[in-house]
Formats: sequence, C-alpha cells, structure tokens
Amino acid sequence: MNTRSLADDSHIDVLIAGGGLAGLTLALQLRRDHPDLGVMVVEKSARPLPPGCHKVGESSVELGSNYLESLGLREYLVERHIFKHGLRFFPGGGELPLEQRTELGPTHEPIVPSYQLDRGVFESDLRGFVEDAGATLIEGATVRDVVVEAGETPHAVTVRTGEGDRRIRARWLVDATGRAALLRKRLKLTRGTRHGAHAAWYRVEGKVDINDMVPPTDQADDPAAAARWHDAEFGSERWRSTNHLMGDGYWVWLIPLSSGMTSIGVVVHDELHAFDDIRTLDRMTAFIEKHEPVLARHLAQYPARDFLTLKGYSHGVGRAWSADRWAMVGEAGAFADPLYSPGTDFIAFANIFTGECIRADLEGGDLDERARAFNVQYRALINSAIDLYRDAGPIYGHPRAMLSKLYWDNLTYWSFVCQYYMQRIYRQVGADHDRFAEQGLRFSRLTDKMQALLRAWAELSPEAPEARFYGMPRFPSVLVDAHVALQEKMTPDETLAYMRTRADQAEVVAADLLVRVLSDLGAEKAQALVDRLGVHRWEMTVPRGRLEAEASAGLTRRRKLSRLARDVERTCGRVVQNTPYAVLEALLEPLLVDGNGDVAEIAPAYDYVAAAAGSSP
Repeated sequence: MNTRSLADDSHIDVLIAGGGLAGLTLALQLRRDHPDLGVMVVEKSARPLPPGCHKVGESSVELGSNYLESLGLREYLVERHIFKHGLRFFPGGGELPLEQRTELGPTHEPIVPSYQLDRGVFESDLRGFVEDAGATLIEGATVRDVVVEAGETPHAVTVRTGEGDRRIRARWLVDATGRAALLRKRLKLTRGTRHGAHAAWYRVEGKVDINDMVPPTDQADDPAAAARWHDAEFGSERWRSTNHLMGDGYWVWLIPLSSGMTSIGVVVHDELHAFDDIRTLDRMTAFIEKHEPVLARHLAQYPARDFLTLKGYSHGVGRAWSADRWAMVGEAGAFADPLYSPGTDFIAFANIFTGECIRADLEGGDLDERARAFNVQYRALINSAIDLYRDAGPIYGHPRAMLSKLYWDNLTYWSFVCQYYMQRIYRQVGADHDRFAEQGLRFSRLTDKMQALLRAWAELSPEAPEARFYGMPRFPSVLVDAHVALQEKMTPDETLAYMRTRADQAEVVAADLLVRVLSDLGAEKAQALVDRLGVHRWEMTVPRGRLEAEASAGLTRRRKLSRLARDVERTCGRVVQNTPYAVLEALLEPLLVDGNGDVAEIAPAYDYVAAAAGSSP
C-alpha cells in the first residue's frame, strides 16, 4: 500500500478501480499530463506478482507500443522486454510439417517497434512507476460499492482493505476492473458483437523456438523445404514474432516472454469449433494434437502452467464516457479479438479519450460534447475491428485468402487507425473531426466487402498450404510506405490529405482483389460468388484497364497494370487465370469505369528501396 493513508471520506480527483495494464498506464499518463491531479488506483492483488503471471495480452503492435513509449517507457521496454519481430502466420492447418506450410511474415526488423510484454514483470514494474509518479496505489483492496452521482456531486466509492471499509469521494471514477466490469454491468451497458469466439491458454517454462520444430536438412522429408526454412535471412528471429498456426476456424499462438517462459494459446470460432473443445487443459491439448500435431509433439516436453479460458470473449459497450465524470478503460469497456494483438491499442484509445475528458473538465470545456464524441469514435473503432474477425474463420484455413487479408488489413490499419491516433486526430471537434471520420467510413465500407469476398473465396475454393514464404510486408511495397509513415509528424490538414490518398489507393486495391479472386475461381464458382455477395450492387468501381490486363499475358499484361496492381501482385503472387476473360468481363460489367487504377502515389520508402535494388515497381 502507498504510504499515504486511506482515511474515511478522503477526497481524490480521479479514482481508478483496477490496477492492471489499463489502470496503471492511465494513472501514469494522468500524472505525467497533470502533475497536480490527485490519482488513486485500487487493486485487489498485492505484490510480489509472479513473473509470467496468468494474464493474457502479452503481444503489442505499433499503436499500443507508441502509447507505451509516450509514457516514457521506451528504455524500460527495450531493457526488460522483447523486441517483437512482427506478426507471423502459418495458415491452412497443421497436418503438414512446418517447413512444408505457407509462411506469411516479415523479412526485416520492423521499422516501427513493438514489444512482447511479460505481463507479470510489466505490471509489477508499472506499480513502482505509478508510485514514483506521485499516484496513490492501494494494493490488496477491492472496490465493494459505488454510488455514481450526477452533476458536480463527487462519486462515493467504498474500498475494502485488510483494515476494513473506507469511503472515498472521487470527482472522476474510472472502471479498469477488466471483465469484472464494475460500471458496465452495473449500468447495463454491455453490448453484443455477434462475434462468437473463445480462447484457452497456458504458459510453459522455457523458450519455445519455432525453428526447433523443423529438422535439419539432411533429416527432413522435404530437404528443399527444410533448406529454405533454415537458410532464410530472418530465420533466427522467427521466435521473436507472435507466431500463429492456423486452420479452419482456429489459430494457435506462441509468444515469447522475457522471463524465459512462452505463452501458448488457442482461439476457436464457434461456427466451426465449440468452446467445449478447449475448456480444460486436457481438451485444449487434445485439440492441438488433432489440428496442429507437429506443434503438439514439440510441446510434449514442456509442462503447462496457469491454464485459463475465456468463453465468448468479444463484447461491446453502449458508452464508456459520461459528462457525469465516469469512464471505462481496457476490457472493462469493450474487447474485439486477439488475432492482431490489438488489446494495447484499445487501452491506448480508451486511456487517451479519458485523459481528454478530464482535460476538458479541468479547463472548463464542453465535457458533454467530448464524452458524446468519444463514445461515437470508440464504438466505430471497436466495430470496425470486430468486422476483421467475426467472419474470418474459414479464411484462416486458406493460405492465399489469408495473405490477401493481411495485405488489406495492414493497409487500412497503418493508413487510418494508426494515423488517427498518432497524429492526435481525436482532438479535432465538430466539422473538423467529421472530415476525418468520412475517410474512416470509406475504409470501413470497403473492409466489409473485402472480408466477405475473402471468406467466400475460402469457402468456394478450399486449398492446401504450399511450401512457400510470402513477405508481409514485402520490401519495397505500399505497405512498407504506410508502415514507415507512422514515424512522420503531420499537421491535421496534412494528415487528412494523406488519409484521402490512402483511401483512394484502398479503392484501387479492393478492385484488384475482386478481379484476382474472380479470376481464380473459374466461371461457375465466380458466378456463385457474385450471386452470393450481390457484387453487382456494390458501391465500388473496377477500372476497365485493370480487367483488360487479364486478356493479355507476360510483359504486355504487366505494363497494363497500375502501379498499385503490380504492388499487390508482388506481395500476393500472380493472378491464377481460371475464369475465361469474357465471363470475367460480364460478371464485372456493372462496376467497370474507364482508367487502369492509377492514383496519386506517396511512396518515399518504396522509391528509395526500389532504386537501391535497381528494380522497377
């Protein structure tokens, strides 16, 4: 417990119920931004926390990592945790040896850093940082009751410690209690997401290196595939990635922790697999043995620790901020899905939005307007994220559909979501903000179509993995440009121009993916997809020149492609032309417009790398 006493009827500016990752980082953020603000954190667990503790959520990505670094934690993260080597995926099921599967992942150290976080170590250290920053941390205590007040009346919070109950008066009350959801449940603000998925996980002592699952070349069933695997320039760093072994309706994660442990987890979508399949350690083990036997054999040498499950983990929230000075952060608010490690991203958004509301309160701003705006923004961000996962189960078993999904999802994440946060666009109000929301809506509408397209492709034309590696992102590429641009500082007007150009590019990429999928399916299945999805009614266009390129071959075809179409092809592979051109043209006729898809390009990294390699994009 902090040395400051917890007296009855104590008054505090901000009381944060819950001292996990969300609550602790918010406390640190508020003390850094407002040194005179009284901040108290009430947390039920007490130190010492075990390394490799049972909490899940060890993997971070660019946005969330940027938030952690903004709290002054960069040197600490570098020293105490693991530089992450991006996200790596092995779609298509685990019956084949790993070296004979399709691998999707980075070839180089990511330019914008992210981290693998040992939550036991991190949260224990964060408690010290919060105390050093001048916040009051009450450990081994629980919030037993709250009276949420309106207007200027402080909230009444009953805190139970080993010394008995104490009543605290708090101007601001922030719920960071995780799935206990103190306020969300009390105020009946939980909302469904129609995303039925479940998780089970445990940890093992030791470093589970994915390279150890591939035998030496002279002992492999497929020596060429084993050689490709072991000779890869990035091969020794695979273990630092968040590795995903995937199949129809499921994926398994492997995440290294700085304590020397490894996190192992399974996620299942209930349209294809039941929660009952993984609800106990024995059942989870049996599930891995059935679907990922190569991994199962390797894990047999590691005893499991800290087994836990989450049934139906995805949930939304009606509102998470109120002009009556309460807020919800972390999983106490909403949670989408762990596939792309977005948990820390949404902690960042919720914490920053809470900080902006408190800033408005302190400065006499329109708190009601800010709370309403942040509720709208947060729901839009959560709903857009859920759209990436809700119907993706069949895509996980289809290597090329998953590859295309990664291309699209990375493009939209780096081009809009990250820039929205990193350029502080959330501080814009009214019409100034609406112009950015319009670009977000453009990405969101296209994303709905692309997720449906890729799912239909996976279901209509299943395919087996092949022993091939696809760089994701590939150097040089539009994706690399979007990734590198995360380091740039832009004005709001510059950010808007950037987002508009990226949205223009996304429209061309979406048209290209549609052409690619219909070309691949063959006439009968292509017609089935068009009918199933109502493609004729889609509010999007396909450049006629892009389609006409498929009537040619070789260099003639390549020259007809726009730069963006060539970029997609370099990353996702050549189009497989199974559908006769005349059929393809008839299917796409309602969407065709003049042009070939050339749009304004902003590609400094692309140009630089291409020139250095002596290649033409």
